[in-house]
Amino acid sequence: MLMASRRAAGSNNDARSDHRREIRRRWIIMGQGIYYVLLGVWPLVYFDNFADAVGIQLHPFQAQLFGAVLAVVGGALIESARRGPPGSYPALLAACVAAALALIDLVWLPRLRVISWFWVDLVVELGFAISLILHYPRYEAERSQTGRRRRRP
Repeated sequence: MLMASRRAAGSNNDARSDHRREIRRRWIIMGQGIYYVLLGVWPLVYFDNFADAVGIQLHPFQAQLFGAVLAVVGGALIESARRGPPGSYPALLAACVAAALALIDLVWLPRLRVISWFWVDLVVELGFAISLILHYPRYEAERSQTGRRRRRP
């Protein structure tokens, strides 16, 4: 009897912990989406200001193309977080985009040898990637399989 009550209390704590993790993941992805929309729109609206902040010579086409794609990814992340706690696919997309951008920053910034706004971006991207890995949905696959109905032939 005592073991059953301990198991029930443990599962209740696990449910609360999972709920808190979902809320944190939702806010992380919402924040990342807003950051990407702002960062993506910046070269589209104020290219000269963006080029000055970057500190390297940029072609407007490349910067605005990248900005447009980043703004679309940000919008998708915002919509995913707005609809409820994001599942594993939006969290995976968000973590992978942040890791890819951080990797590009890590490879190129030391080579460029300029003081650039992208050093701040490197820290922000690493923060997004690490926090999303820590809050990644762990048991979602098990839940989705148990809730699925079997199709009859």
